[in-house]
Order: sequence, then C-alpha cells, then structure tokens
Amino acid sequence: MKQRTKRRLRRLAIIAIGIPVAAWALEEAARRSEAKKGPSTASRRLRTGADWLGQMGRGPLASRLRRPPEPVARAGGPRS
Repeated sequence: MKQRTKRRLRRLAIIAIGIPVAAWALEEAARRSEAKKGPSTASRRLRTGADWLGQMGRGPLASRLRRPPEPVARAGGPRS
C-alpha cells in the first residue's frame, strides 16, 4: 500500500470509529455522574464535549441528526 492510502485509512478509522466511541464514553460518564450526584458543572461539560464530538463524527449531516434540546423550566412558571 502506498503511504497516502495508509494515511487516509487511518484518518477514516479515527472518524468512523474513534470519534463516536469517544462521544459515547463522554455521554456515559456524564450520565453516571448525574446518577450519583445530580447535575453538576462537570456533567454539563462532559455532555458538551460529547455533543461536540458527536457533531464532528456525523460530518455534514450533524445539524439534521442532533437530539432536540431538553426543555428548560421557567422560573416564573407557565405564562398565560
């Protein structure tokens, strides 16, 4: 194999396998942290990192494949 082909295969393997696995690991760490202690700064940063890596791993379809954001409760309650 040529050197260029090996480089391309290595890059493809990182994008196709490495990035999604890393995003899953960050998401799982955030989930476990929240299960033990509840939401914290660390768990929010882990989720942010997982989302960022997940977007990189999905390529041009990232904006179409994103999870919808979780609803945030308003401080004043529902508006009439």
